[in-house]
Amino acid sequence: MAKNKLLLVTVFFAVTLAVLTACAVKSSVPPPAVSVQVPKTPYAESDYPPEPVSGKTVFEFFRDEKIAAGWNLGNTLDSHNNGISGETVWGNPPANQELMNGIKAAGFDIIRIPVTWMGEIGNAPDYRLRLNRLKRVSEVAGMAHNAGLKVIINLHHDGSTESGGRDLGWLSISKASRSQNEYDAITAQFTRVWEQIAIYFKNYGDWLIFESFNELHDGSWQSTSDTRLLSTLNKWNQVFLNTVRSSGGNNESRYLMVGAYCNDNRQALSDNFSLPADTVSGRLILSFHYYAPYEFTIRGSRSSWGTDAEKQKVESDFAPFKEKYLDKNIPVIIGECGAVLQLYPNDSAKEDQARKSRLDYISHIFSAAKKHGLIPVYWDNGSTRGGGEKFGLFDRRTGQPNSPDSEALIKLMVNNVL
Repeated sequence: MAKNKLLLVTVFFAVTLAVLTACAVKSSVPPPAVSVQVPKTPYAESDYPPEPVSGKTVFEFFRDEKIAAGWNLGNTLDSHNNGISGETVWGNPPANQELMNGIKAAGFDIIRIPVTWMGEIGNAPDYRLRLNRLKRVSEVAGMAHNAGLKVIINLHHDGSTESGGRDLGWLSISKASRSQNEYDAITAQFTRVWEQIAIYFKNYGDWLIFESFNELHDGSWQSTSDTRLLSTLNKWNQVFLNTVRSSGGNNESRYLMVGAYCNDNRQALSDNFSLPADTVSGRLILSFHYYAPYEFTIRGSRSSWGTDAEKQKVESDFAPFKEKYLDKNIPVIIGECGAVLQLYPNDSAKEDQARKSRLDYISHIFSAAKKHGLIPVYWDNGSTRGGGEKFGLFDRRTGQPNSPDSEALIKLMVNNVL
């Protein structure tokens, strides 16, 4: 009996150890999908002095810092031409301190600085980023910080797919989803790029947030049920997190923002999307973009908005994020939203209708976001003329509203979230 009891005890502890080991493996963060060798020479590090961090969860940080509304520095560091990024190639002047001061003075709390890195990346296997590009991003982020703004930087048009089969950026989710070799090659480059950004900014404090990428899609600009695409996106968000966390410094607990396929609100609520597993709790932010209805907000082919049904749709789109994320202390940022300026030189009545509808739309989006605990970030591309998307509200040189209507829109945004 003694031998049998000893045997049972031995088996019990062996099984217990195996179960605990399995649980530990399951709950630990998986390694990056692709093994990346040490670069031939160390990656660049900034001489920025190490800043203290609060130790707060991002939910606590946003609450205590009263982060309620934000603004995008669109079509600036994210602009590109012929596969090469360039700050002014889409018509905006270089970012300056006056602009950042104006954004803060207007009442915004956080700025998203989209950054395209394409054309600034060297050859495999190191994919070394051009140092001047890192320095310029740090300068612009520093201007925003000096003005008192919290800052988000990302990979923006690096994943651009203009239409099915036509990839403008190197971070092609379509290619990666069709071929294991393509997935491995693109993921290696993605890892390298984020490794360098993370290392360069590792001393920066809580005010700097990293966002994995922007609106990855296959060219359709639509939600998808393709599990290959959705799986690739989930894997890349995990690779992003693992890479940042392993770079040391403040990145071990930095606030990180991720989004679902095409940054679609429906995809973010889908069971096919999952937040990456983290080594530290309470540091993740969920982001989605909101441009509904497209015909009014972006295309500008509808001059009217504001029926009860249209307003209720916004409520219905925003409400589910409470149970899915906010109740779990995961902040939700609407990383882009807004509506274009519509001009009808030969139809003053239609132009007046479009103007009033735009004011109503912005007011409702920002107030509904506040009601449902979301943080809206307006998309401003600096444009007010021509045939393109006219989202511009600020004079990019002075930081002042570019028109009385723009000033009214800005006041609606900040007053609805105070």
